[in-house]
Amino acid sequence: MTTTSRRLETLALLQARPGISASDLAARLGVTERTTRRDIAQLRELGYRIDGAPGRIGGYRLAHGAAMPPLLLDADEVAAVSLGLRTAVAVDGLETATVTALAKLTQVVPPRWQARLAALADVEALPGKPFRQAARDTLVPLALACRAREAVRIRHRALDAPAAKPVEVQPYRLLTVRRQWYLVACPRGTTEWKAFAVDRIEAVQPLGIQLPAPEPPSTVADLVTDAGWRYRVRVQVHTSAELVRELVDPSVATVVEDGDECELRFGTDDLDWAARWLAYLDVDFDVVEPSALTDRLHAFGSWLAARYVTTPPG
Repeated sequence: MTTTSRRLETLALLQARPGISASDLAARLGVTERTTRRDIAQLRELGYRIDGAPGRIGGYRLAHGAAMPPLLLDADEVAAVSLGLRTAVAVDGLETATVTALAKLTQVVPPRWQARLAALADVEALPGKPFRQAARDTLVPLALACRAREAVRIRHRALDAPAAKPVEVQPYRLLTVRRQWYLVACPRGTTEWKAFAVDRIEAVQPLGIQLPAPEPPSTVADLVTDAGWRYRVRVQVHTSAELVRELVDPSVATVVEDGDECELRFGTDDLDWAARWLAYLDVDFDVVEPSALTDRLHAFGSWLAARYVTTPPG
């Protein structure tokens, strides 16, 4: 790691973990405490306001307005960046970066600009199908926790559950599937990564620790293609996985190779939609689960046959 990149990483850690000690900084960056203190001194000379408290419970803290050199952005420029981030959320692949960037911006602007950012965050900049409602006050701390690898306690309401329940998790990543936010995290005491629908998370409390967790999944999208939906759909498709992948958006369903054939897996709240979508793919398949999908396919086919009866000539 170069000196420049190490100091940038130091700033990122100061943003994500206010009050972090010199020893913790040194351990995370793989350097000595002397090097860490020298980097802090250099950053202060460059104009970054870094407060330090001595003693066993002390540590370094990046002051508001100090994660950027003074006067780098004025109030109007902060507003423009915030609105730009709101626009970027509609661009494939930028959703998570948008939230993490907004989280950083919220933490570093002077307090007098916080209200302006909060108001701008409520603006819907683009028309079209919106995300399922996920509160900014939930997304921002989750994004920060993922970046800092810090465990959180969330109050999460399972599908059809009457009330939310607290669960402590080690977060890994935020991502979107079909316009819905998910948190990929490992609950305390388990060895499996799970997907939590963010719109059903009611509160987030940082714990200041890191929980044990297995290696992150190689493809996190597979965890959420059927997470948080009423029905888990699996169909055996009698054609190659390569062909089906050309037809199916990976954010909608997962294609699993099975010899010369493949299995298609996804989640939905609406089996009638699933029947129409599978028919649209125009491939030969058998329903594995749920059995109710077979009935919906029959009903859809019967409706089409009755609606578009061919009139005999003459």
